[in-house]
Amino acid sequence: MQLTEIDLEKHETRPRISAPGKCIYCYEVYPDSELTEEHVIPYALAANAMILEKSCCTNCQQVITKYEQAVLRHQLGVFRAQTDAPTRNKKDRPKEVPIHFVEVDEDRRVTRDLGTRSIPIMDAPTMINLWQSPPPAILQETFSRPSEPWAWSDTAAVDALCKHVAAETGAKHGIAMSVGKVNRMHYLRSLAKTAHAYAAAEIGLDAFEPFLCDIILNRSDDLETFVGDMAGIGPFAFDPDHTLQISLGEADGGEVGRFVVVRIQLYPSLRSPEHVIVVGKPTRNIDPKAQSAEAHA
Repeated sequence: MQLTEIDLEKHETRPRISAPGKCIYCYEVYPDSELTEEHVIPYALAANAMILEKSCCTNCQQVITKYEQAVLRHQLGVFRAQTDAPTRNKKDRPKEVPIHFVEVDEDRRVTRDLGTRSIPIMDAPTMINLWQSPPPAILQETFSRPSEPWAWSDTAAVDALCKHVAAETGAKHGIAMSVGKVNRMHYLRSLAKTAHAYAAAEIGLDAFEPFLCDIILNRSDDLETFVGDMAGIGPFAFDPDHTLQISLGEADGGEVGRFVVVRIQLYPSLRSPEHVIVVGKPTRNIDPKAQSAEAHA
């Protein structure tokens, strides 16, 4: 699989990618003046690391922005602020984190609601909430896993805060806390959008028959067929300094042939879910080594 690794601390960027001559989501042809540049990986995650010029129409942009911003601002906004992720306006970043606390017994059953406290963002434990899923159904994998939220947190800081709340409230048992929620549909749809854009940038719109356009444009909710998680896809060297890994390759589709797939892992140093998105069917050979061999044949 072709692999792109983003290290934001090094301000890595790739050369701008030439305009495809149409909107990459609805495939309608527009004059360049009516198309905007597209951050293949959202600016809020990777700054200007990958930009596809003149590639998104206004109508598609309006649809995508609603769910993509919900993920970047509401689901990941606090974590992004705590880790100083890219932003166009730091004044809009959250200053406090609302954290809900409950008292629980030995079986983790809630015995008392302790309310919500607003914690200054720099004093709050670092936490991130994502989503983990079974493999994409179209790949017909024999193994599975639950479809449920995935979270990482600074456990030492969480324990310290819970002890403080326990002492303050006189809680006799354990304390549990929650921060934010994951809108599963928004999150998986955002993965589909990024995967499709990455395939368009890396191999071109003519290299695959797209599967995800209706999902990206909010005309279909058939997310489980094409978006899921699979560990160990491709030869990846783990590097804790990389903020994001994204790669493209092919997967076996059984009797229907091959599929173009994109793998995305946010903050791989946290051992977060390895998302795999099936973006379409290849219409030509997308292996760069094979292409090079054919060109010199």
